[in-house]
Amino acid sequence: MTPVKQTKLLTFKNYFQELVDLSLKNNLPNKLLFSGNKGIGKSTFAYHLINYFFSIDEDDSYNLKNNEININNKSYKLVLNNAHPNLLLIDSQDKKFIEISKIRDILNFSSKTSFSSKKKIILIDNVEKLNINASNSLLKILEEPSTNLFFILIHSSPEKIMSTISSRCIKFNFFLTESEKELIINNVLDNNFYNNLSNDFKIKYMTPKFYIDLQNFINKEKIDLNDLNINFLLNHIFNKRNYLKNDFIIGNLQILIEIYFYNKILKRNNFENDYKFFKQTINKINDMNKFNLDKDSSLLEIKNIIVNER
Repeated sequence: MTPVKQTKLLTFKNYFQELVDLSLKNNLPNKLLFSGNKGIGKSTFAYHLINYFFSIDEDDSYNLKNNEININNKSYKLVLNNAHPNLLLIDSQDKKFIEISKIRDILNFSSKTSFSSKKKIILIDNVEKLNINASNSLLKILEEPSTNLFFILIHSSPEKIMSTISSRCIKFNFFLTESEKELIINNVLDNNFYNNLSNDFKIKYMTPKFYIDLQNFINKEKIDLNDLNINFLLNHIFNKRNYLKNDFIIGNLQILIEIYFYNKILKRNNFENDYKFFKQTINKINDMNKFNLDKDSSLLEIKNIIVNER
């Protein structure tokens, strides 16, 4: 389920109440930066905040007590279809960079009159993907005061953004405790998926989004959960060449290979060779991504090893 469709906010409730209180006092900063690891719920949080602002005077308004969006709310439906006149969404849409043309959209949007005199919000997801020209143009816009125009920038913390952009915003650092991660997983995923998942995949640094996307991939590929371990999954991926066509695998292949080596290294059967091959493999993957090398030939060695291990 995509963040815009997540109608229940399960975590970060203290941050949410803090921003609501600031808004009620007319002290809400008009440049917010939400930073944290990818897939922990920053975008979900942003959409809940947006619905709270837009739905205040509407029927079926935001349920602040339960931190829940009402699916019958008019603004929710408009945002869901990216059709709300007071919201501009800027995202990379799986492209490598957010280009400067998107910043021109901000200029056009900011010049228009607010609908119903409510807040106008510009949501930039994956702000770290702004190219240098787009970053410089955004910086100029952020430096210009504008009444009733609010920016929410979402940033995955391992990636860098221009320090001058960060310094113009009030920053909120998001992170999940282990119990919060399990709460999200158990509420969003199918019953018992996580509990029945092989221990190969139960690693602390994995985010809820990883498990949501993993479940979707398994269902799509009709893989039996009882058969699933990291060796089986990678063998399936290589044989089906999912690394060429599935967005989840394209984005997480390196992580899955790291899990494979993590499990091998833990067994310490051949620690030095396993660790050496792990480093060589990661270097190959980095070169493959950096220089846009052929994936089939780049992954051939690791594929042969995993297939032979089965």
